[in-house]
Amino acid sequence: MSTGEVLPLTYDQLAVLRAGVPDASFGQYLELDGPLDEDRFSRVLQQTLAECTGLHSTFVLDGPEPGQVTGAPVTGPDVLDAAASDDPGRLVTTWIDHELTRPMDPGTGPLYVHALFRLPHGRYGWFQRYHRLVNDEPGMTAIVHRTAETYEAGESAPTPPPESRPFVSPSVPLTSDARYRESNSWADDRRYWEHLLAGAPRHETPPGPVSENENLGPFTIPADGALVRLARRSGGGPAAVLLAALAVYRHSRTAVDDVVVGHRSHGSTTPVRLSLAPQLTFDALTRHVGLQLRRSRRHRFLASTDGPVNSWSVAGGMREPLGVERIGTGAVAVVKRWDSAGDGVFVEVDDRDGSWTVDVHGPGDAQRLSHILAAAVEAPDTPLARVDVLGVVERGVLVPVRGRAGVGVRLLPEILAGGCGVGWGWCGGVVWGCGVVVWGVG
Repeated sequence: MSTGEVLPLTYDQLAVLRAGVPDASFGQYLELDGPLDEDRFSRVLQQTLAECTGLHSTFVLDGPEPGQVTGAPVTGPDVLDAAASDDPGRLVTTWIDHELTRPMDPGTGPLYVHALFRLPHGRYGWFQRYHRLVNDEPGMTAIVHRTAETYEAGESAPTPPPESRPFVSPSVPLTSDARYRESNSWADDRRYWEHLLAGAPRHETPPGPVSENENLGPFTIPADGALVRLARRSGGGPAAVLLAALAVYRHSRTAVDDVVVGHRSHGSTTPVRLSLAPQLTFDALTRHVGLQLRRSRRHRFLASTDGPVNSWSVAGGMREPLGVERIGTGAVAVVKRWDSAGDGVFVEVDDRDGSWTVDVHGPGDAQRLSHILAAAVEAPDTPLARVDVLGVVERGVLVPVRGRAGVGVRLLPEILAGGCGVGWGWCGGVVWGCGVVVWGVG
């Protein structure tokens, strides 16, 4: 039962509400390669969830001042038997798909779900889902860590320190928020982001419908020496390469040169703003991203309701490793993760085993992004105007097109006079002006 104590929302919780994503939830499915003491695991997980007091809140969102009501009871985990099914994998997938479509009501809760699936041959599946009002990705990882630690140590497991996320009461981040707003850092951070985003274009949905076959993720590209060297030169690591590719991808869908993409790291998303020019190389673009990432790390992002960026049409980040290899004597493997992208595109990358596994969430063209990444990494010194952004299907449709029949020989002034304006853009290695097409221009 709720304690009835009503607290205000933290800055991060208000940002979740301002984003306006209907289903602001995320989750993951782990496979536990047994043996596992099922009863002990369930008790340990319930103990961990009880320690995470921030999970047990409901929210009052009506009225002028939204608030959170603390002290809701601990729930879960649900234990479901899939081992006896004729198709255990299908049963698990169907259950998770149904759960992911179930709305989480902040007013009634609970805003998290845990399920343990019995699988054949002594294996188990562990599914967890959270609303962003009560947890984030680092918090989800901390819950896995704490559960594994307590399962291993039993009753002797040490109590985590009060300042360790997510094992804090809701009042702790509120106190931290209040101190931050009274400090000089708040004004300094506000100035930094206002300067960076001044005049930035507002959210624009990529033109045209996205076909149901467009999102073909996840896909894999080799994290070979070329990619490693590119990431190192950028000064921003692999994230700089990914964000540069997302900027090129966004331009290829919108033809907007002033590009803002979101960078997801440690559970929060911050903007990266880039100016794309046809003569700029992909290598130089990654350096620009790296420089901005280094500067932005010193400033907490303060979203503004009246700012130019209040949603992320394209965002991405490198996935944090789970950091837990075993629970008891059984190995742990991440099978799949989910995130709500809203109306935008969210890209996550697992960098392991000598390759990048790229997941595309939302209405994104995974084939085009894969093509851009591969082409840019293979030839990072190529000007952006020559980076091939077209996938196999698009190239097959567009390249044979030659336009209307010719009108005979005309002088350049006549061509320009008959034009409908002058502008430039680049797509698939083409730099164009109205009425004139110039191939291969850097």
